[in-house]
Amino acid sequence: MIEEIKIQNLTTGFNPGKRDEKILHKGLNLILKPGETVCILGPNGAGKSTLLRTLLGYQGAMLGEIFFGEQPLSKLSIKELSKIVAVVLTEKIDDFYFTAYEVVMTGRYPYGSLTGKLTDKDITIIHQALEKVGVNWLAHQNFYKLSDGEKQKVMIARAIAQDTPFIFLDEPVAYIDSPSRIGIMQLLRQLSAEMNKGILMATHDLDSALQYANHLWLLGKDGKWEKGRPEDMVSKGYINAFFDNENVSFNTGNQRFEWTGKDEL
Repeated sequence: MIEEIKIQNLTTGFNPGKRDEKILHKGLNLILKPGETVCILGPNGAGKSTLLRTLLGYQGAMLGEIFFGEQPLSKLSIKELSKIVAVVLTEKIDDFYFTAYEVVMTGRYPYGSLTGKLTDKDITIIHQALEKVGVNWLAHQNFYKLSDGEKQKVMIARAIAQDTPFIFLDEPVAYIDSPSRIGIMQLLRQLSAEMNKGILMATHDLDSALQYANHLWLLGKDGKWEKGRPEDMVSKGYINAFFDNENVSFNTGNQRFEWTGKDEL
């Protein structure tokens, strides 16, 4: 069991060592543990998805180390990493023939034989994942016909079926209506608490993050960053510092953004 993911003195960015090199953040020192829900927040273009992709090895770190337990990311094979972290990204599954069950089934690939045949254990885990998320009734429906909220729940069921101590998600509630958004955030918080999974998500949804996250990682466009409990991020003024602009300000009393500019279009 991996006890934590540790990020040490990490620098994120693009094209390291080249003339068009771009550094986003320096000296990131962060920890994610099983049983925690952490939200990465920041304005558009601040580097939320870049941080996620760097932690997964999809793009290289410019400096620093990422440890999964005692093992550095650079020493882990793809198969080894897939048994530690399940990933729910924004890319769409475009296979018109996959059912919801078959999508969840792909979560068992890291444990499969060369023939790809499911074991009795695999089948049990798949059904348990569908039931845990409450989409077992969708199992035999075509995935592409489902609503956005239903698709996201199926993808989360796939992550559960992958049976990892950590789940990373990129914008898990984007393009989803408010009731479904709340349901998915509640589901992720329950998975973290009940199944002892470390949940890390990049999101624009500040309201949900303040309500459901144990910790926030705030990223700014100017390279600044902060970490802490949601209530501390609010009381210390970090939410205002990272998100306020000349027309919109975060009201720490009602914890909502309010228009503070001139009343004109």
